[in-house]
Parts: sequence; structure tokens; C-alpha cells
Amino acid sequence: MRNGHAEEIAKLIEPGRVHRRVYTDPDLFELEMERIFGRAWLFVGHTSQVPNPGDFITTDLGRQPVIMVRHRDGSVQVLLNRCTHRGAKVLNERRGHAPRLTCCYHGWTFDTDGRLINVPVPEGCAEGFDKDAFGLAHAPRVGEYRGFVFASLAAKGQSFEDHIGPVKGNIDDLVDRAPDGALALDAGMHRYVYNGNWKLQVENVLDSYHVPFGHASTVNKDGVQFARREGDQKGAKVVETEKKQTAVSWKDRKSFIAGNGHGWTSNTSLDDGKRSSPAFDAYKKVLAEKVGAARADDILTPRLHNSLIYPNMSIMGLNIHVRVIKPIAVDRTEVTIYPIRLVGAPDAMNFGNIRLLNVTHSAASFVQTDDLESFVRAQKGLQSTMTDWVDISRGLGAEEPDRERNATRELATHEMVVRAQYKAWLGYMHEAA
Repeated sequence: MRNGHAEEIAKLIEPGRVHRRVYTDPDLFELEMERIFGRAWLFVGHTSQVPNPGDFITTDLGRQPVIMVRHRDGSVQVLLNRCTHRGAKVLNERRGHAPRLTCCYHGWTFDTDGRLINVPVPEGCAEGFDKDAFGLAHAPRVGEYRGFVFASLAAKGQSFEDHIGPVKGNIDDLVDRAPDGALALDAGMHRYVYNGNWKLQVENVLDSYHVPFGHASTVNKDGVQFARREGDQKGAKVVETEKKQTAVSWKDRKSFIAGNGHGWTSNTSLDDGKRSSPAFDAYKKVLAEKVGAARADDILTPRLHNSLIYPNMSIMGLNIHVRVIKPIAVDRTEVTIYPIRLVGAPDAMNFGNIRLLNVTHSAASFVQTDDLESFVRAQKGLQSTMTDWVDISRGLGAEEPDRERNATRELATHEMVVRAQYKAWLGYMHEAA
């Protein structure tokens, strides 16, 4: 597998099943770092995280450390976090403010657009030393849509517009909920690491099949999950307790794919006519004042539960947040959860959203702990060599076109979305970066 021959890789993906090696083979993981995370459009951050010139965050795209920083002209720069002198990371803090970027090792200083502006003891440099040739490297390609910043480490490939196009509406759905039409990812974060492959989390984002079982502890004796949105009087009906089976309303939920590995699920069936609380009612009033009552009702009509922007981020429409997935090793993954603040919404509404996110998606929450346990058990189970294949065949052949959304749909308890992810995975892995 070290040479990454396309024919050998192709044998790992079949209609309705994938080989266990896609989760367990370290050599295959190395190829993913090169061919997916070294070339795909990856989520970097949100412009609200760097509101002022000199504000920065640091992160990793695959294994490449990067800086996202606001320059003096207002532009957002994505720079490789590696000093061009001796290779040290220039910035080590996860976030901060620095009008100049100075390397701690030998004091080389860079402007926030990456230009090298100062070299201490310059008389030691070689004759003809050209500072312009030693600026910080830029991510070869950067794209932004409504504040969401993405970058590709490859100079060529699918355009950002073609990549993000199928899920622009999913981003719009979230941003439009803010009375001022803007989001802020400035309310802290949850970060956790689990001992499992990164694709387990990516698959789980759009997996509605597991909820009645994997999250059984969140469902009450009437088969209803706890309320997960500000203003909800109760949560979704998940189980028909009298029949001891998955609720019909849950089974009728839909999932969608639209190319590039992206996908989403329709929102949970909730009684929106009864959604009310002092915080939610104040928020709805502010939103209606900004966009009109009819538009506010349309914006607040549930459509999307989870959206996956392949390969490394998702947006949840229920407990609103952004989730970023970072592979560390074939059996180790880091996940960061960013609460979303709706700019212009009352403070009480934003506080309620964040409080509920603590309950659902922190590392010690009611929901997320269940998923992490499943990921770890899956990684351990996949060490078994007695069965080579992982089944993802639910609903195979039942896909149908959705012309209104320019997508393909199927029941959310089927596995069409997972098959679509592996179609994209195979496309990246077939071609060397």
C-alpha cells in the first residue's frame, strides 16, 4: 500500500461495503494525509475568530500547522506556521493578538501578510540575502463563504466554488438565523480526543440509525428524547415504547447527498407551534423586526439537523455548533466543537444555546459520550481479522432524486450518506496529490 496503487485501493471499496483496512492500516492513513488532507478544501476557521487586524488563530490542516490572521487591510490570511529560517513554529498559542509575528528561536519577524520584515543581526546573512524571498508560505488556495474560511494545500484541483456549491444553502440556513445576518465563534470551545479512526466521526455525523440505540439513555419512558433547543417543551419522538420499535416519525426522516462527499439530514420532527420561552420569544421578535414576520417564520422552520462538509467539518442545526475533525493517527482523532453565537440575538438566547450544547456535545455530555464509546469499540472490534468487511448497504438501491434540492435523498436510517463519503474518499485516493 505504500505506493498507493489505484487498483489496490479500489479493491477496498465495494458497493455496500468497505474493507476494515480503511480504518486500521497505518500506510493507508499516510496516503489519506497526502491525498485527502493534502489536497481537499479543509475548514480553517471563521472570520469572527479574527475580528481585528493582528488577531490570529492557529490550527492544523492535516499535519500542516497554519495561522489564520487578520491583516491590516482587513483581509484574512492563511499562512503556514513555519519560520523560513530554521523551521520553528512562529506562533504556538491557539489564539491571540500580534501586530507582528515573531519567531521565538532567532527573532525573525513577519508581517501579518507573511512578509519578512526584520532579521536580527542582519550582517550575518549571506551576501545578496533577499528578505522578500523568505516570507511565510501562504496556503496555495483560500476560499470564504459567509465567514467560513477554507483552504487547500494543493495549487491545483477543484475550485472552491465547485466544492462548496452543493452546501451553500446549508450554511445560509444557519447564518440567516442571526438577526444581524452574521455568526460569531467566540464563545469558547470543547475539544476531545478519541482512540479511533477519523472516518468513524465523519460517518456518525449523518447516521440517524444509531440514535434510538446508541443514545438510549437520553430517551425517556415515553420514547421521547430530552429537549435540545431553547424554547422546546419536549424533544423528538425516537421510540414507540408500546411497540418497542423505532418511532415512525424518526424512521421517516430523510438524508441527502449532493456530491463531493457532502450530505445532510432533515431536522428532527418537533412541535414548533409550542416552541416558546422568554429567551426564544424575545429572539423571534428581534428576528422578525429585522427580516419581517413571514421571513422569520420561514427561517425558523426546521429543515436541517446535521450537515457534513466533507472531509473535516460539520454544522449542526439543532444544538447549533461547528464541529471540526482532525486526524492524528490511524486510531486517534481530535474533535473541536465551536458553539455558535447568533449576532444580534438576545444574550439570553445565545446563553441558552451554549448551555444546551454543554449538555449535548461536550466530552462529558449526555450525547457525545455515547458516540465516543461507540467509536472506541468500533476501532477495537476492527482489529479482528476473522471478518474483513464493514457493511454499509442499508438502503442500497433505494436512492431517489430530489429535484427541488438538486440532491439525492433516502431515509436517514439508511447508509447512502456513508456510501457517498467513500465515493469521495476513493476519488481523492486514486490520484496522488
